[in-house]
Amino acid sequence: MMAEDDSGEEETMLEPRVQVEQTSVGNSKPGDLLDLMSRFLESPGNVLLIQGAPGTGKTTLALELLNQAKGTRIGPHTISANKVYVSSRVSSSKLHRHFPGVHEVLDSMSGKEATGSGTRLGGDGRIAGAANIVSRILALKRAKQKGIIVVDSWEGAIANATEEQRNAMETAIFQDLEESKLSAVVVSESENSPKLDYLVDGIVTLSLSHVEDRAVRSVIVNKLRGFRLHSQGALFSLDGGKFTLLPRVEYHFGQNGSLDPRLLSPVSNTAGSYSTGSPDLDALLDGGVMKGSSLLLDVNSSVSPHSVKLLLDIMAANFINQGGTAFMIPYSIFSSQNEAESLKVYVGDQVLRERVRIAEFNQALPDEKWRVKLTGRLLEDLALFNNAWNELGAISSARMMKYDFDKTVQLYGEALGLPGLAEIGAGIRDSGALSIGVISRPTSLREELLRAVDYHLKMQTVNGSLLIYGVKPITNVHGVKFGFERGYPRLSLTEIV
Repeated sequence: MMAEDDSGEEETMLEPRVQVEQTSVGNSKPGDLLDLMSRFLESPGNVLLIQGAPGTGKTTLALELLNQAKGTRIGPHTISANKVYVSSRVSSSKLHRHFPGVHEVLDSMSGKEATGSGTRLGGDGRIAGAANIVSRILALKRAKQKGIIVVDSWEGAIANATEEQRNAMETAIFQDLEESKLSAVVVSESENSPKLDYLVDGIVTLSLSHVEDRAVRSVIVNKLRGFRLHSQGALFSLDGGKFTLLPRVEYHFGQNGSLDPRLLSPVSNTAGSYSTGSPDLDALLDGGVMKGSSLLLDVNSSVSPHSVKLLLDIMAANFINQGGTAFMIPYSIFSSQNEAESLKVYVGDQVLRERVRIAEFNQALPDEKWRVKLTGRLLEDLALFNNAWNELGAISSARMMKYDFDKTVQLYGEALGLPGLAEIGAGIRDSGALSIGVISRPTSLREELLRAVDYHLKMQTVNGSLLIYGVKPITNVHGVKFGFERGYPRLSLTEIV
């Protein structure tokens, strides 16, 4: 193929659940692997090998790199880069359907130039496939204009070539590219291409693995000559026919990642369900969390507690800022004071005092209206919890209970647990309240809890990306991104497909 370049209010405002625009989390940033590969190919003479098993996304990555190739800027004008795509893997009709930016395909098996809607006829069908490729590349070299050549795949391009034709193609692709202002991408259908390794300047390997029968796609940069690699691996998705890198984990140690923090504007609940505060997460849960149900976050040890707390804060603030109330047992390493200070940023000081109750086991801390001091003795603490829970019920019929299951088991023992799941679970369901728990350690109660909950989400970190996926309901793996552009945190997801 010859492809040518042709709000600032303090009060909270309700956001419609469906209309909220989903934030893309796959845009490349300077320094990420896709950006590095593109900059690597901007240097004339560089050849990048993309290798991997069938179905790992090699063609999609090659076309993404082709689309990102930049032209030459002369004064106020830009001369488009010449872009040649040679395919033995993708038919013309499929290429036009899935990659509309591609206009013409040079079929390296027949040597003919396949055409589609709006394309120009070209190519000499009388020339053998390999010879036609060489002819095109030599013509580009003589032009001495910036350009990029993609051969997809190498095995297909040389399938019917004689030894002489193969040598001519290797010479055309791998020699004298720098003087000709050209760079090249070679796609190999093998996961390991030792015959090509010594000819190229960069190697990228794509692979497909599984997490509990769910697809996870990985890219590893084996080498990029002349470039320092801060990280060699990343996860990606092929959603929408595009190569999209999943965001890397960002550790939010502060209260708010925004320079201009604002109260969280909630995503609206519906008549039958509560929103999580993220349209993407609501969609993963088939429309949010049904009223009167329980949701459990099952967290792998690879996940930062700050990431989990940020997700819990979004859920709680979204619930509270629609008139709800919440009783909370702080998660993991966080104290009631830390919980209160971070949540106050998103709901406001007055709302925190009136509609939030946070458990605390340190009796020496000062009294606060929102602080509920527990003793660590089950029967006494159940009474304290019930008093606080009933007090919140008098304020609003919409109540949330958020708890760390591991912490309660440590305090009260595995045989009982707080806040008495067997005793108040039915009451929470009957009252239409929302129960959100977090679990990470194996306990004898774990399987019993997993059977009892209505929603079960798992979280873990792989290759520097925070992942979440559903067990109840069963979902694909999604990459997690926290954004603070609006002055408060918002979670968005990228599905790995």
